[in-house]
Amino acid sequence: MIQVDGSWTAQLLAKSKNREKYPSFLFVPQCPPGSSWGVVPNLPVMDDLVFEAIKALETEFPIDETRRYVMGESLGGYGSWHFISTQPKMFAAAIPICGGGDPTLANRIVEVPIWAFHGAKDRIVPVEGSRKMISAIKEAGGNPRYTEFANEGHIISESFQKTEGLLDWVFAQQLSR
Repeated sequence: MIQVDGSWTAQLLAKSKNREKYPSFLFVPQCPPGSSWGVVPNLPVMDDLVFEAIKALETEFPIDETRRYVMGESLGGYGSWHFISTQPKMFAAAIPICGGGDPTLANRIVEVPIWAFHGAKDRIVPVEGSRKMISAIKEAGGNPRYTEFANEGHIISESFQKTEGLLDWVFAQQLSR
């Protein structure tokens, strides 16, 4: 429960009304101190462990592999961008929040449904990270969604959770197999 308590996206999905309307299996990996999801130079990358854990969970539980979604805030937002950039056919949709990615990899993710979020006044993770990713994906032919909260900083959990239609949009996404 510590991981759920520390994650806005997990808290949103864990609400009773959302568990009822959108039943799902929730996997909330935490990046250990001194490591990264592949976005911080000179730190060990932990994403292979996440991908291995997902595959292991799918062999143990009846998880619909066409409905894998990746959401994360802050370092998890960076991780969301990184995960879809390295494994674009693994996820049906991505919701990176207050993160950033590598715009040179945008051509890899034009087919991934993305709805990114950021606070315009974020002083921890510069909003330019999200803006550059969205711009690069559009230039590569993609059609990502982007919501920027003009008067907010890094903690946008309340506005994010109140975004009309967010979960309907997420759970409507499905990989074709």
